[in-house]
Amino acid sequence: MTRSAAPSALTDRQVEVETPEHVAIGYDLADLGSRFAALLIDGFLVVCGMLVLAVGLPLLLFAFGAPGWFASVGWAVVTLLLFAWTWGYFVYFEGLRDGQTPGKRRMSLRVVHDGGYPVTVRGAAVRNLLRLVDMQPGVTWLAGGAAMMLHPRTKRLGDMAAGTVVVRERTGTLLPEEAAAARTAAGPPRLTAAEWDTLAKYVARREGLQPGVRHGIAGRLMERLERHAADDPRRLHMSPDVYLGVMHAEESLRRAGTGGGATGSPQAAALVRRQRRDWDEYRALLERARKRGLDALPEREVSRFAGLYREVAADLARARTYGGSGELIYTLERSVGSGHNLLYRPARRSWRRLREWLTVGFPALVRLRWRPIALAAAFLYVPGLIAFTVVRLDPPRAREIVSAEMLSRAENAAREEAEGKGYAQTEEVLMPVMASGIIANNVQVTFVAFAGGILAGLGTVAALVFNGVHLGSAAGVFANEGQSMHLWSFVLPHGVIELTAICIAGGAGLWLASGILLPGRRTRREALVVRGREAISLLGGTVMLLLVAGTIEGFVSPSPIPRPVKLAFAAVIALLLVAYLGVAGRGEAAGRRSLEEAGR
Repeated sequence: MTRSAAPSALTDRQVEVETPEHVAIGYDLADLGSRFAALLIDGFLVVCGMLVLAVGLPLLLFAFGAPGWFASVGWAVVTLLLFAWTWGYFVYFEGLRDGQTPGKRRMSLRVVHDGGYPVTVRGAAVRNLLRLVDMQPGVTWLAGGAAMMLHPRTKRLGDMAAGTVVVRERTGTLLPEEAAAARTAAGPPRLTAAEWDTLAKYVARREGLQPGVRHGIAGRLMERLERHAADDPRRLHMSPDVYLGVMHAEESLRRAGTGGGATGSPQAAALVRRQRRDWDEYRALLERARKRGLDALPEREVSRFAGLYREVAADLARARTYGGSGELIYTLERSVGSGHNLLYRPARRSWRRLREWLTVGFPALVRLRWRPIALAAAFLYVPGLIAFTVVRLDPPRAREIVSAEMLSRAENAAREEAEGKGYAQTEEVLMPVMASGIIANNVQVTFVAFAGGILAGLGTVAALVFNGVHLGSAAGVFANEGQSMHLWSFVLPHGVIELTAICIAGGAGLWLASGILLPGRRTRREALVVRGREAISLLGGTVMLLLVAGTIEGFVSPSPIPRPVKLAFAAVIALLLVAYLGVAGRGEAAGRRSLEEAGR
């Protein structure tokens, strides 16, 4: 359960989540400036990686004088690595590195799900594939920026669909008595409780603020606290930001020497004294688990860690009841939040579960969501059929629809047939390069079809119609030349899988859009998140299909294999695909389990 705290001019907007132990943990929402700075850092790293892959590795191949076939394989690997780096950078770091890219780590930011749970790979994939829409128009990021400014939790479109939020990582884990060990008599506190709470929050977050924002907030806060500095000559020689830091340090000492100390009330101080040993043990285990991973700890220590986590969560609730200080609550919240992220992290996907999903879960999900997939197929094939008919009935109009290159291919098809050439023939040595390029391009097409769903399905429909018109008009010009089989003997061996994958990806985009247009009994926010999880599972399956289709298109379709053999091959592929999507996993418990996981 989550709820947003009221925003303040001097403090971050906050969101509170309730753990399964029914303890509320507060998170500071990341500001736009910090998120933009993190994006710049990550963008720089992505570009550097692209340069290494696109320039460095080819230079190595050239320097070592790799022979033709090995050079071709090397270029194919470079192409696939470049694609994986460009599209997978954010998904990998956010999904497998606790919601932090290097840029977010540098800016002390983290991506979490709305309930405070660590972001999953599936959630990271949804929010980052929808960057395609957030970064529009062009690469200006106006769409995403506008969404973040209007949303109460600073969410861009990808966050809305994934059910994620970007929060600020808290720093400073020392308990108040450790942080204020010097208990010298410094006089009674000078600030009111409200003033002290505001000052403490500002000091805790000021290092992550942009200079201009930090200067403005410090000036406004200093105006509120100026009466406490009227007799202090140091104020004349210090900027508001520096003086506020001094004021915070001195006020901490004053509060450490009174009442319950920096812990707050006497009851809270007693809680600290009684539980400090367990807290220290918990924090030591927490640090080890964060560095090595919870799975790396012995079973006994994991059990102990879980028990201590529940104790510390209960102590956090007690500290609030006892009137603990802001520092005590803040430190315990961070400890509980870190433990929560480790204990409730989604289980790692094993190869066995991946195989089970590919052989059972994905085809079962395709059958379950056949309606949006069928609708996507209609948006692909109906415009294609219309374009085909228009070109057949009015051949001159083809020049308004079909590219000059495609027209030239159709016009020269008869001559190429006579010379024994196919639609597209590639030298054997270049086939690996061709296959890798085709795979990368086709997967990007499905990404576009999926991402367009966040625009109420308009982007998905546009992508499907465009591809359908392109296919239908091309088929029309070849039919006008009496060379249909010249085209289809090339397209069908890989097209059976490729076109099916595009329909499934389009169905994923339309299923995502249905969360906005037809949410059913759920709210639109809930429906968008739940259907987004299923949609990204469908898209993941299409990527696997396109790996197969691209390999066929690179090695089989352009080869000089006789036409009847190619058509027979296409028929076999079609039968296998129907069997896979229509029968695989039907009635198995594993299929039901995979479908349940797809919806979580």
